[in-house]
Amino acid sequence: MMYSIYKWLLLIFLVTGSVRASEVADQPQTLTAYQQNWQQCNHHLVRKGIFFKIADIDWFSKQCNEHQDILTTTPVLLRFTYMRDIKREFFIDSATEYFLRNLNEPKVQQGESIITAFNQSYQDVTEGDVYDLLIDTNGTLKLFKNKQLLNSTQQPLIRNNYFKIWFGQDPVLPDLKDAFKPSI
Repeated sequence: MMYSIYKWLLLIFLVTGSVRASEVADQPQTLTAYQQNWQQCNHHLVRKGIFFKIADIDWFSKQCNEHQDILTTTPVLLRFTYMRDIKREFFIDSATEYFLRNLNEPKVQQGESIITAFNQSYQDVTEGDVYDLLIDTNGTLKLFKNKQLLNSTQQPLIRNNYFKIWFGQDPVLPDLKDAFKPSI
């Protein structure tokens, strides 16, 4: 009887587990990409339950320090390495929704059409695909898939608020925001 209760509780935990981080993957501490040398500032593994790895997310900058904030760092590279197939519509819908959720109310109407147009660049991903979001030293936001440029913008509303999808007041992945929070 006790064994079956334990087994049932374990099954419930596995099925209803929330998206969260766990182990640190064997990620490079430095990276050369987009004609620049990067230092890994942080890493987060997103899972569903304990068995389903979704993505490795890495934050790179030219130089990391313990008080650095990803929302104010330039240049910055946010890398998503996927371990599952994900449809394009998921990226478009969730990036648009959370971008708008994290804007101040007067900017929402202005932002809806421009963010929808930018997010149309997303594509389906298969296991092993990599999305990079880069804000370069000129303040240009660039979206890459497997090192191929999909879109770029210097539009201030997008450039200044895009990373708030993950690190704003209402982030799509609260655990990621907590993991990348600057230490004070």
